[in-house]
Amino acid sequence: MRNDADTHFVDGHISIKMRYAEIIETLFKKFPFLEQRYLEEGEYILGLPHPIFSIVFVPYIRETVNNNDVWAIECVCEFFEEMANSIDEMVRELLMASVLENILPERTLIKTLKKHLKVMTMKLLLSMEKACGWDPS
Repeated sequence: MRNDADTHFVDGHISIKMRYAEIIETLFKKFPFLEQRYLEEGEYILGLPHPIFSIVFVPYIRETVNNNDVWAIECVCEFFEEMANSIDEMVRELLMASVLENILPERTLIKTLKKHLKVMTMKLLLSMEKACGWDPS
């Protein structure tokens, strides 16, 4: 349960104080089984959020969608939304650069995720699609 001091409103949305400095720990709290995958990757990504999200989290996202694991997809999309609503700009950049940008060309995967994305994540994704020239439909 979140402490009220960890949330506030920004542009009419609840903004969460998810911090970049704690993002790896936050990822493993939400998805504890990913920590083993992280450790298996070796020391070259230790403590580095962008490689961890690209190399460990993104493949898990692909697995959940490919397996049509609706519960897991919902969990992933909720985590995306927490990142998208973070007051820490570096957390939002991590979501965009190391997660969404990685999967953006995978149009079937994006189409599936869009059925589950929340408001702020959808806004980020649509702006990225537009910037890259993708048809957002």
